[in-house]
Amino acid sequence: MLVHFPHSDKAAALSTTAKPSDNLIVAFYTRDSFYEREAQRMAASAARLGLSVAATAVDSAGSWVRNASMKAEFLFNERLGRRGPLLYVDVDAVFHRNPWSALEEYMGDVAVHYDTHVNKLIAATILINDTPAALRLMEMWKDRCNGNPDIWDQVVLEQIIAEDAASETQQFDVRHIPAAFCWIFDRVSNTAVDTVFIEQLQASREARSKPRWFGLVGKRLQRRRERVEIIDRILEQEKSRTGFSSEA
Repeated sequence: MLVHFPHSDKAAALSTTAKPSDNLIVAFYTRDSFYEREAQRMAASAARLGLSVAATAVDSAGSWVRNASMKAEFLFNERLGRRGPLLYVDVDAVFHRNPWSALEEYMGDVAVHYDTHVNKLIAATILINDTPAALRLMEMWKDRCNGNPDIWDQVVLEQIIAEDAASETQQFDVRHIPAAFCWIFDRVSNTAVDTVFIEQLQASREARSKPRWFGLVGKRLQRRRERVEIIDRILEQEKSRTGFSSEA
């Protein structure tokens, strides 16, 4: 199910009302990498909707999996140092609409998406509410990722949540958000939704791609590049017309 990336006037008309400034979107990216461009694109898509994104540059840990593993410690520190709800979004994403009003119903400690087709947690978008249990969950996630940096961060988080759900003394109130908050742009198995708030552009296809004969690229990577080109063109046109900033 391909969803069109809306121009700013349509996106604003379809968006829910903006929430106070303490409702912050956070992200991180590796310094001196192509992820810097991903952060700029995310910021540009958010700025046209009046959304605030705090994107932090970090040094690379040496591999894609180890860089992803830093997410847990980053989010522990963000939750520890900030007040109000936090929305974490992988930096290779763009905003179609303001998500905050739609997220109000998820009043637990955290809210994440589970892909029902593969029954896996997707850690590309995480709502982290301002609760002591949410901080404890981020701390547990951080500690396990630091102890096992070569295990994918979302696998670790899924394990912690599953263990807690199976325990007699459950600590965490984990809610499930729909695919509309982490929509993978070209996944044919996407569950149909009425609206898309956040689109994931799968930059991992760039990070994990291997050289091919004659400079050819795989179909999945080619689809990503074509999608990025379309979105960049729309954002650049709107920047020229309205002057909104695309800086992270």
